[in-house]
Amino acid sequence: MRMINFSLLFAFALALTGCNDSGSASSIDGGPAITVLYGSDPLADVEVRLHASPTGPVISQAISARDGVAHFANPPSPEPDAYFVSLASHGDGGWMLDSKYLKPAKTGMKLEPLAINDSQKIELPKGAVRPLAPNRRR
Repeated sequence: MRMINFSLLFAFALALTGCNDSGSASSIDGGPAITVLYGSDPLADVEVRLHASPTGPVISQAISARDGVAHFANPPSPEPDAYFVSLASHGDGGWMLDSKYLKPAKTGMKLEPLAINDSQKIELPKGAVRPLAPNRRR
């Protein structure tokens, strides 16, 4: 019985804290950064996904913090000549991204390798962010 209680407590603790694996999208302070802006305001809870080609898989990802900055702790090595970018809304802030940002081939966004420019910006155009409630404006 004692072992069952310990197992349940351990599982509960893991559920609360999460597991940190290399595929996670969490942002870590330090390392190369990409800032996500909308109308010159920082945009939080945006998952920034980097791809080596317009149709390739995600090779690195991070989530922007309240200041709009997504830190990439372990960029791929070697890096591609350019990153193709896709984005996804990762939080429930009363808004959502236009669905065209889900695929790098549709966004047309490219970034330099992080080793060349470790502080880059993505400025989303007007209409890229839509409110979830009809009477809210972003």
